[in-house]
Amino acid sequence: MEELDDVRWRAVENRDDRQDGLFVYAVRTTKVYCRPGCGSRQPLRRNVEYFATANDAQLHGYRACRRCRPERSDVESPARTAVIEVCRRLERSSGESPAELAAAVGYSERHLRRTFAELIGVSMTTYQRTHRALTMRDTLRDAPSVTEAIIESGYGSMRAFYDYDATQLGMAPQRYRDGGRGERIRYTSVETPLGVVLVASTRRGVCSIQVSPDESEMVAALHAEFARASIERDDEGLVDVALVLAGAVRGDADARRLPLDVEGTAFQIRVWEALRAIPPGETRTYAQVAAAIGSPRAVRAVGSACGANVVALAVPCHRVVRSDGSLGGYRWGIETKSALLRAESDRAVP
Repeated sequence: MEELDDVRWRAVENRDDRQDGLFVYAVRTTKVYCRPGCGSRQPLRRNVEYFATANDAQLHGYRACRRCRPERSDVESPARTAVIEVCRRLERSSGESPAELAAAVGYSERHLRRTFAELIGVSMTTYQRTHRALTMRDTLRDAPSVTEAIIESGYGSMRAFYDYDATQLGMAPQRYRDGGRGERIRYTSVETPLGVVLVASTRRGVCSIQVSPDESEMVAALHAEFARASIERDDEGLVDVALVLAGAVRGDADARRLPLDVEGTAFQIRVWEALRAIPPGETRTYAQVAAAIGSPRAVRAVGSACGANVVALAVPCHRVVRSDGSLGGYRWGIETKSALLRAESDRAVP
């Protein structure tokens, strides 16, 4: 089963109005939230965040889109009405079993599980865990202590949080609660034939590598993620890192040697380590990566881990392709992926 964010992004990307009413998406750069099926200009994925309801988006400071009017409720399908009710109950961490949730909306448990997965795209368990992790992010910023935030977010114990969701935060919980307070993050950028490559680093290593024609958007995204960190430009201090990345774009440098400071789930880390083992000039299929990490059936999850990679080039997810040889997706655009593979292939030829 795919991750919830991947399913939601695909709905936004395809302007899938069948998902209207199931969630809204908000764009950090415009401070506007929309229905999945909105016909407005499509945002960059890294600028998007998702909310279960319009009210949640408004509480986070977003205003409703005047085009798709996401604040209006016009759900007509009985199935969608039932699934939305189940979503609200899961978000409240009510502790109800699937059988109890099914009874509450007049479904059999089997029917509810199937309908929920068809409409939402993930299981009820995955939905609840994802919502808890997102709630945890918000609660950590305001709670007096990490322990209180964990309990308020619906986890039964400290162990449950650290076993399942702590690594999804991207940094230690105490630091994330403070919006990165105490972190010193330096960044620089370099012009390349593929656009601007922006790299950011903590004292432990590179924590972000982005590729885009718009440097201002990348800097804004960095500040939004670590709103209370000390973020400063340091072209001189990161010149060597910038040179490595510029060379990696041309295919004549290996960004895998850069020290990293990234966190992820245990599964994501296994995938990223497998990607770093792929030599320049070579590719692997998603199925081959899944087999390499000992989880041959987790092909879709491998794709999700590639999408969660925040350090382009250093973790070369562009070297993963579909089984039929087509490129598949890439966070920074298919054209960029194709150009990277072509440059590496050209350099690998004797």
